[in-house]
Amino acid sequence: MTHVPPSRPAHPISRRAVLGVTGGALAFTALGGSVHAAAAAGYQNPVEPTNHPDPAVLYADGAFYLYSTAGSMGAMPVLTSPDLINWTEVGNGMPVIASWSVPGRHWAPEVIEVNGGYHSYYTARRGDLDQQAVSVSVADSPSGPFVDERTEPLVAQTDEGGSIDASPFRDADGSLWLLWKNDGNAKGLPSYIYLQRLTDDGLQLQGEPQRIIGMDRPYEKYTIEGASVVIVDGVYYCLYSTGEYWNESYGVCWASAPSITGPWTKGGDGPILIANDVASGPGHGMPIKVGPHWWYVYHAWQPSGEPSGRLVWLSRLKFTDDGPVIDGPTVQNPLTPKAR
Repeated sequence: MTHVPPSRPAHPISRRAVLGVTGGALAFTALGGSVHAAAAAGYQNPVEPTNHPDPAVLYADGAFYLYSTAGSMGAMPVLTSPDLINWTEVGNGMPVIASWSVPGRHWAPEVIEVNGGYHSYYTARRGDLDQQAVSVSVADSPSGPFVDERTEPLVAQTDEGGSIDASPFRDADGSLWLLWKNDGNAKGLPSYIYLQRLTDDGLQLQGEPQRIIGMDRPYEKYTIEGASVVIVDGVYYCLYSTGEYWNESYGVCWASAPSITGPWTKGGDGPILIANDVASGPGHGMPIKVGPHWWYVYHAWQPSGEPSGRLVWLSRLKFTDDGPVIDGPTVQNPLTPKAR
C-alpha cells in the first residue's frame, strides 16, 4: 500500500470535488458551498514550488493525481491533491522500469483510466539505441505501481529521431487515441505531432499513424511538443508547446479541428502563453475542466534563472469565439468562476 504523508501547509484554498469525464478532459464540481469562499481567497502560483516538469493530471478515487518527468522521487513522480492547489508527495509510481529502458531517463507520463485500471503513456530512453521512445505501463491504482511488461516500446520511430511526449485521448464515442511527437529536433530533423488509434484495451496501436500538426509558423522554433486535446462545444482543440524549453522562447500554441483526425487548423498569431516577469518557459501542460470552467496546468521556470527547476503552475483557460486564451502566468490568482 502506498503511504500518503501529511499535507504541508496549505495555500489559502481548499475544497472537495466530484469528477465527471467528457471528451478526454477532466471535470469536477465543487461541493459544500465553498466556491464563494474560494473566490474570495484565490490562490498563488506556483501551486507546487518544486521541480516537476511536464505535469499531467488525473482525477481518480476522490483526488487529483499529478505525474511528471523523472526526478528525485524516481522514474515517475506522483503527487496528490484535493483541489489542484495543495499538493502532497505520494512517491515513485513506477519503481521497476521496463527491461528495454535506461534508468533515470523517463519523461512526461500521462495517465488515463481504461476498463477499471490505469494506463500510463510515457517516454523513456532506449538501452539499445541513443533515442527516446514511447510506451505504456499499467496499474490497478492511480498511485501505482505502474508496470510495463513490453520487451520493446509501443512507439519508436527510429528513422525520425525517436518518439516522445505521449498523450492519450478518449473521444466522445469512447474510442481511444494516442498523440505524440517524433523527436526530430534531437537529430536535426523536423518535428510533428502524430496521432494513431489505440485498441479498446489501450495496449496496442491500430491503423496507421498520421501527422496532424507540423512546424510551419515563424514562431514555432526548435520543436513542437507536449500536445493535449480536449473537446469544447463540439470543436476539438489541441494545445501544444513550441520553442526551447529551457528559456523564455518556450510557449503554448493551439490548433482546432472538427474531429480528432482533423483537418487541424492553427489559430492565432502566436503563442497564447508566453514568458513574462514572473515565469519563464511556460508550457507542456494540459487543460482541465472545473465545473463549467477550464484551467491549464503547466510548468515554468523562475525568471531569475535560479536552479529551482520547472515548477507547477495553474492558470485560467477560456475558450472564446477567437479561440483559447490563457490568463497568465500570474502569481496572484482570484478564483472567480465565470460562465464561458
